[in-house]
Amino acid sequence: MPTPVPRANQAQTGAITIMVALMLLVLLTLSAIGMSRNSFREVVNSAFSRQGAMTSSLADSGLEWSIYWITEGNSTSATGDASNLVQLKQTLLAQPALAGVAKNVNDPTGATNYYPGGTLTSGMTSPTTAAPTGVAEGYTLGLTAMGKIDITGMSSGAGPGAYSAAMGQSVMALNLFAIRSDAQVTQNQVTFTHGKEAWVATPIQ
Repeated sequence: MPTPVPRANQAQTGAITIMVALMLLVLLTLSAIGMSRNSFREVVNSAFSRQGAMTSSLADSGLEWSIYWITEGNSTSATGDASNLVQLKQTLLAQPALAGVAKNVNDPTGATNYYPGGTLTSGMTSPTTAAPTGVAEGYTLGLTAMGKIDITGMSSGAGPGAYSAAMGQSVMALNLFAIRSDAQVTQNQVTFTHGKEAWVATPIQ
């Protein structure tokens, strides 16, 4: 005849089974929470990377826009903000005392110094592709006259914009400008910024 199992041992076995099941349930819950948090973090990081790339590309657009309009052959057809940029360039060339200080492209008189994060230049708030819904983007621009590049023993091109051997005379040198572009992309009250700078030599004026 088999020996009967005491009731106390059966109760203990059932309690242990319940405890093990609860522990496994807790572990599975913690694992699920951890995975969901990792997924959320990945989504946030992906969004930040996307906005960062968009801001960097927008800063490049500001530089390209400036370089295009500051080029002598394109300046004659400039309007709006592009006209302000061309006028500021002429102001800086006419007033050497303003050299070395970044000036706001929105002020063609050269009286306003440039600081990143100011008023977005209206003509440049809409890049080639429209901003996604709920995203505000644009950039500010600063122009700095850096003086002239003294070139000796060289000649370049032919026609009105050409120059012959400079022989060290600064009047025959190229005009050097620094262009600063600070892009801003705002989404869900979070603003991303990215700044870039380019130095451009323009033909003799």
